Amino acid sequence: MNKAYRIGKIIGIPIKIDISFLIVLPLFAWIFSSQTEPFGFAGIQSEIIKYTLSLLTAILLFASVLVHELAHSYFTLRFGGSIKEIRLHLLGGVAAMKKEVHEPLKVITIVAAGPVSSIIMGVLLLFLSFKLNPVSIIDGNSLFLVFFILGYVNIFLGIFNLIPAFPMDGGRILRAFLSTRMDYVKATEKAVLIGKIFAVLMAILGLFTDIWLLLIALYIYGNANREEQMVKMRYTRY
Repeated sequence: MNKAYRIGKIIGIPIKIDISFLIVLPLFAWIFSSQTEPFGFAGIQSEIIKYTLSLLTAILLFASVLVHELAHSYFTLRFGGSIKEIRLHLLGGVAAMKKEVHEPLKVITIVAAGPVSSIIMGVLLLFLSFKLNPVSIIDGNSLFLVFFILGYVNIFLGIFNLIPAFPMDGGRILRAFLSTRMDYVKATEKAVLIGKIFAVLMAILGLFTDIWLLLIALYIYGNANREEQMVKMRYTRY
């Protein structure tokens, strides 16, 4: 496992940042500084303000990811499970389970809490952006552009996470639903298969459009395969 640095504790859960996070944070800040409005700050004349807002947006974006993982963790703790740590890394964050919850309806609640929290945050941030800055985004105060970007990205990530492709949250919800009708290993296999198909299609699209799609596809495929092997080792009796 990659080296991680502990930065604090929330509701009793250690919060860590992976070393890859230290690489991607300035990369995101650079992306925001080079994009034009309404998804970046390239049009701002002052270099100091432009890069300050870009870095602030990148930091708050990962803070949003942390809120997403805390939503998962809160319901895990409420339903009798426990969390080892929350780790922020290259492609987002993960709440590492110490004691899992297995009841399907509780699992669905735990998993759905993450993307729902992202969507709620996104709606509130967009409302705040337009409420406090009633003129157009492009003509208005650049500070509120931060709220617009974060609102838009949170809604997108929340909806994207609900796609039923394992190991995304939608895939975990699908596995929990399937586990009410078949054993846990078979439910995992079916959810993982859908996740792998989705990852392959995304990778093909990424080859011709965006390198980030390819990276996300590799992440989804690798983690889906890893989860399948772990579940088989844990639950299959020889």
